[in-house]
Amino acid sequence: MAATAQAAPVCKLRAQPWLEGRLAGATRAAHAVDARRGQSIELFVAANGTLDGRRVVFSDDRKRGHTPWTACDAHVAWRRVEPRMQHVATKAPNASVPVYANAVVLGPDHGKWIGFDRLEYFETALPGDGTTRVVRDAAATVAGPPRPEGYDGLGVMRLAATVRVGGDEWQTAGADDAPEGLISPKVFRYSFRRGDDFLGWLTAYFNVPYLFGSAGKGTRNQAERYLGADCADVLVAALRHVGSRLEYTSVAELVDTLPHAEGAVRPGDLYALDYVGFTDLPRSWDHIVALVEDRGPDGKPDGKPGPEDLVADSGNADGLKVAPLAEQGEVRIAVLRAR
Repeated sequence: MAATAQAAPVCKLRAQPWLEGRLAGATRAAHAVDARRGQSIELFVAANGTLDGRRVVFSDDRKRGHTPWTACDAHVAWRRVEPRMQHVATKAPNASVPVYANAVVLGPDHGKWIGFDRLEYFETALPGDGTTRVVRDAAATVAGPPRPEGYDGLGVMRLAATVRVGGDEWQTAGADDAPEGLISPKVFRYSFRRGDDFLGWLTAYFNVPYLFGSAGKGTRNQAERYLGADCADVLVAALRHVGSRLEYTSVAELVDTLPHAEGAVRPGDLYALDYVGFTDLPRSWDHIVALVEDRGPDGKPDGKPGPEDLVADSGNADGLKVAPLAEQGEVRIAVLRAR
């Protein structure tokens, strides 16, 4: 008597799948993972479903004891989810300035609150159809301004996926999940940074759009959630990662709150800037940057602010960048020490 062929398992998903990940070698998975350069992040597609009528969680995360996707012959299409760095397809709240802004940019009303801006997002297909993925950098689809050596691949990135099981397709949260124009925390986020100190954590903010007047208190601040950051908030966010209790505030408040540095400047100091003769910015202090490398005219440290100093800041549609202080033009400087 011929053997009866075994019926294929019946797999069904019951709800929207999600992505979770962890540092390679770690045990705990999460919806967001922050890594240092040189580390790897393991990503998994997970979903609640049924296998032959029995409720299971599908995932290839073996440390969680889930039902592997091989039971369903599942295939996954992966996509990057990224913000555009300024308004492209939508109207900017400041007609003459396409950067994202919650407040008026330039002129006598500079800084006046006008409401939460809506950021634009797009997705880019990635190669491969596996149900797991390993990432080792946060390279963006559209290259920003050139970075100094050692800064490539750093920053924040988000991912989405489409799961195909049989004839059905299910999508994780992605670019369309942006209520009020801000990407949902359901969209998987990861970051790579240069190190664990203030300047190291600051590098995790590459690929985060400049957002003038970024808002929210504490962990609800837009910079804290890697949504968008203005010049002050991106620095405060990085400082909070290393234990600072600073609240999100303006450049002027940082000048009033933080101690002014004495003696030679050192990496990690903050330079508050006043653009000399620029009347469209009526405040006493216009911008703030972080000193990355002290450079004198001969390329060696000289212990004082100067045009050759390498500084990090977010102040336009480039987002976070590292460049010589000379690019800021003629400025008056107050040197602050946040630690």
